Amino acid sequence: MERIGNKVSYIKKPFAKNSFVAAGLAAAALVFYAAAISFSYYTQGNAPLAAAALGFCSIIIAVSSVVYGVFAMMEKEKNYLLAKISLAAAGILLLVWVLMIVFAL
Repeated sequence: MERIGNKVSYIKKPFAKNSFVAAGLAAAALVFYAAAISFSYYTQGNAPLAAAALGFCSIIIAVSSVVYGVFAMMEKEKNYLLAKISLAAAGILLLVWVLMIVFAL
């Protein structure tokens, strides 16, 4: 609840506008990640070039989701729950990609 003078505002704070974009991008990055991993799994490690392209797109989209999540956190007087969830999802996805790349080398 927010107090305005001696009155109480019961209106919920709206979500940050950029948090919807960040959540959509995080979901798309997760879908591309799953597609790239499934290509590699079903071909027993001999993944086609499309799997590499999907993986690279997943990384780029996850970075974009993090950027939009940071922009969403900078909006004033908004609800940041969706931005925090998308930041966590994209951050974990990027961490998984980094660990996969480091251990593959």
